[in-house]
Amino acid sequence: MKSPNNIRSEMLEKLAAKKESLNWGRAAEMLRKLEIYRSAATVFATPNDSLYQARINCLADGKNLLMPGPNIRKGFYLLKSRTIPFKDISVAVTYKGLEKYGRILENSNISRLPVDLLLADSLALDRTGGRIGDGYGFFDLSYAILQELDGLKDDADILTLVQEERISQEILPQNTWDVKMTGAITAKQILHFESSTQKAKIFWNALPHDRIKRIDPLWKLYKKSEKMVQGKRSERRDLKNVKRKNHVVQ
Repeated sequence: MKSPNNIRSEMLEKLAAKKESLNWGRAAEMLRKLEIYRSAATVFATPNDSLYQARINCLADGKNLLMPGPNIRKGFYLLKSRTIPFKDISVAVTYKGLEKYGRILENSNISRLPVDLLLADSLALDRTGGRIGDGYGFFDLSYAILQELDGLKDDADILTLVQEERISQEILPQNTWDVKMTGAITAKQILHFESSTQKAKIFWNALPHDRIKRIDPLWKLYKKSEKMVQGKRSERRDLKNVKRKNHVVQ
């Protein structure tokens, strides 16, 4: 089986050779037809160009929009519907506008959302919902962080806007932390994949320590988990000491 990196390289070459037509606006309009979109109060979306029009639509349609900042370094920004002038929405949904129009959320505030729908970009996608992204893993990590912080509804859908040329007929290789899509939208069709309850977790051992420290919400979760581990170790030591003293007394 080809590696994800090989597939990325082949896909980029294929798209460059075909000079892929970018019909992201049409796909964004297709998204608007879905009940899961219409009923969503809060939508998470990655900052990629492919989702630019979809992000604009979210705010224009009265939805709260949650976006990760650059490299998730500072965490997640909430753009509240009805608070941003219509003429400024196109800027607000970009990195340039996030700090001006959005509010960065502390970990403790994430659970107050929660997110109804997640939108991701895809470099390649298979017919089971298996996705290959840009290789940095920011979407999968964002999903795991939000789930760890109880920021996702149990039945939250995970959709990707993707070009027809990017859909593979072969099963794509997946890592244990990769999140599968529940659906995909192109300029021509809407695809539904078998729904499965995904409980992503943060694979701490797979993350370099310096990367954990660079991502604020991740670092706070890490320190919290370390305290819990240390607390359990202390409890075990205390229990052993109590048993040892009882044995001596007897």
